[in-house]
Amino acid sequence: MRKNSVPVVAAALSLAWLLQAPPANAADKSEAASAEVSEALKATSVTAKLIDKLGADALRIKVSVSGETATLSGEVAKSPSQGLAEQVALSVEGIKKVDNKVTVKEAAGPAAASEASVSNVALEMKVKAILLTEVGTNALKIEVEVVDGVVSLRGKLDNPDSAKAAIEKTRSIKGVKKVVNLLS
Repeated sequence: MRKNSVPVVAAALSLAWLLQAPPANAADKSEAASAEVSEALKATSVTAKLIDKLGADALRIKVSVSGETATLSGEVAKSPSQGLAEQVALSVEGIKKVDNKVTVKEAAGPAAASEASVSNVALEMKVKAILLTEVGTNALKIEVEVVDGVVSLRGKLDNPDSAKAAIEKTRSIKGVKKVVNLLS
């Protein structure tokens, strides 16, 4: 998964939601809707930048925008992220003031799980890419799952040599602690 794909997906989903809003009937409603759309776009931009700059630490930050003020709330696991979140929000066009209500709560539970999830997904993508280049189209028949460096390979391959090659190649990848062979 590419580093910048999360902000792009977040922006696309927010835009899709905004486009589903019912059309305004009067000029007052149109102006209010325009301001609401503008604020939602600013909030989406702030959120996307937070994820890009803070990574998993930004996943528990909620952003709302009113006019030119962004309000940040939620928790971060790392103390430096608290101040950085404010600076990131101020870097978004149209944001002049930040009400930073973000608190620091040491990484445990959800934050730690988020960091682990990011690592698991990164290793899974690495394994899939290497299998595609080394095993070819047979790699499309292999499901890869990663949990804390333990890689499970499952699927049905026509050729036992392909399964053997996939397992050997996976074992040689940096970060793989163990390979669970569920190939048949």
